[in-house]
Amino acid sequence: MNAAIYVRVSTDQQAEKGYSIDTQLEACRKYALELGATTIEEFVDDGYSGEFIDRPALANLREKLARKQFDVVIAYAPDRLARKTIHLLIISEEISKAGAMRKFASVNFESTSEGELMYKFQGIVAEYEKEKIKERTMRGKRGKAAKGLVINNAKPFGYTFDPDKSTYVINEAEAEIVRMIFDFIVKEKMGTARICKELNARGIPSPRAKKTWIVSSIHRILTNTIYKGIIFSMKYRYEKIGLNKKRRTLRPESEWIPIHVPAIIDEVTWQAAQKQLHENKDFAKRNLKHDYLLNGLVTCAKCERAMVISHSGCNKLISYYACLSQKSSSYVYSGQKPCTARQVPTKLLDEYVFDYLMELCHNPDKIAEYIQAVSERKDIKKHKIALDQISKAEKELLQQKDTVLRWFRQKMLTESEVESQLKDIRKQLADIAQMRKTYEAKLAAIAPTRSVAEIAATIKLNLGKDSFTIEEKRAALRSILDRVIIERVDNTRGRGSRPEINVQLKLK
Repeated sequence: MNAAIYVRVSTDQQAEKGYSIDTQLEACRKYALELGATTIEEFVDDGYSGEFIDRPALANLREKLARKQFDVVIAYAPDRLARKTIHLLIISEEISKAGAMRKFASVNFESTSEGELMYKFQGIVAEYEKEKIKERTMRGKRGKAAKGLVINNAKPFGYTFDPDKSTYVINEAEAEIVRMIFDFIVKEKMGTARICKELNARGIPSPRAKKTWIVSSIHRILTNTIYKGIIFSMKYRYEKIGLNKKRRTLRPESEWIPIHVPAIIDEVTWQAAQKQLHENKDFAKRNLKHDYLLNGLVTCAKCERAMVISHSGCNKLISYYACLSQKSSSYVYSGQKPCTARQVPTKLLDEYVFDYLMELCHNPDKIAEYIQAVSERKDIKKHKIALDQISKAEKELLQQKDTVLRWFRQKMLTESEVESQLKDIRKQLADIAQMRKTYEAKLAAIAPTRSVAEIAATIKLNLGKDSFTIEEKRAALRSILDRVIIERVDNTRGRGSRPEINVQLKLK
């Protein structure tokens, strides 16, 4: 007699209640030998719910049953085969069609109508037990949340879970990054994509040990209420729709249970971030309706904020690149004064930048002139002078440190005097290191870092053709440019004015 043994356990709790894999196998093997089995094949689903019929070992058993490879199928109990009556009936029918017997090691059902009725009743009981377990588990979670305790550790960035108190405590190293992200959007008015770029450029580690920050991670942080000190339990209802699939639906807000945790940012900052996110989204939607070549690349030379699309005119709409501080209502909300930079017509700037890059494409010798012009700019010279001064000051402080230590070894200074002077020197060195990073970052943002040949190759690759569609122009410029820094310098106003602009191109 060929016997098939099927065993299943879905949780550690079931194993603790006597349903462990070993317990089931031992009972089923003993029963198989009592039935006279000569060969036994075992099918084990470890960690699979009986709520669903598509389990790996059970699927394998059903395939072999279809080929009539067994004379008897043994399980410990009906609820090990399935938790739903309909699934029990399906499996029983397949066993019957295969000409095999269905047996259970813990209970015996006679092959009569009464026995079949009891078997179906066992299926109903199994379903009822499953629902009781779910309801009991949910009631326990609600009770825990009502006490202000965190139910499950979601491992939020910026926090560490305290299992003893069932709450989160602030992870200061990560919390600093969270505060930086909120500062970027509230104070700098950066979009999520630009925040990603900023964090990745600084080499700041991302959540879950991923290589780089992505937009969705930034958005989740900016919209997560945990950072203002509150999380909501029972916000979603989860329904299993497969072995490894769940459907999530939002519960009515009246069912949400607030749990208070330490806040990383205040309520005002959180609300300002939500407002800016909505404004960024509105700007993006509005601007996508028009063919602006440089939208998203233009930066204000006065305040270094992004410049967005603005419109004026009634009968004939004219578009401009305007400093974000002049168009975002968040600046009114935050009390900051808007930048005084003048608007620049989009058509004028788009045509100028495209024509200039086309000229570099057809006359690569001019790229050297471009690099020379950039390197001679006043702001670059200013940053280089500052870095030289910083290096000189750092060298002098290190010499002072060596002198103090030498005097201490010669017993010319007491230990307390040395510690006081070294503390002051260390503080100055730390300040200098921070200043160096700031100026190096500013220099890297505007100074060319590639050779003439490398720049020429990139421009030729993207602009080396005779005609372009609007989409091709936009894609080409985004492949070449990192930023376009502009300032309008003329004093003309009104109709017929001729704008004059200073343009600085930062190539990739």
